[in-house]
Amino acid sequence: MLKSGLVALCVTFTAVLVSLTVAPPAHAAGLFAKTQVIVDEEIALSNHGSQMRGFKLSGKATLQVSVKGVKNTDKGFDVYLMTADNYENFEKGKEFKHFPTFQGLKITGATNTAEIPAGDYVLVIHNKYNLLKGMIVQVKATINP
Repeated sequence: MLKSGLVALCVTFTAVLVSLTVAPPAHAAGLFAKTQVIVDEEIALSNHGSQMRGFKLSGKATLQVSVKGVKNTDKGFDVYLMTADNYENFEKGKEFKHFPTFQGLKITGATNTAEIPAGDYVLVIHNKYNLLKGMIVQVKATINP
């Protein structure tokens, strides 16, 4: 009984392994492209604070970022998409480069879509204008929307 159960487990594991290795890879802009959610959450920002969400792309893909103020966002907030190394400069208050397509300055909501190359990225939401209160921002970022 134990031997036949072990054989069945090995056969099942082998079948799963074969299906994973034989299945065609998903391509960012191809037939097998599928929407992938990077982030979909309400993000709390302290007064004059920021939050980031990092992600990695192995190939060129279409990125869509939607942000919407939920609470205390009447003065607006900033949104940036940048590479991970530029985020270090942002944190230190130094000059940084970002993707202008995904930049939003003093906004209360926006949706932008563009193709970006492979790399390590950081999406930053910054409460720069509300110095007395924290805020909540709904953020959704998807690949191949």
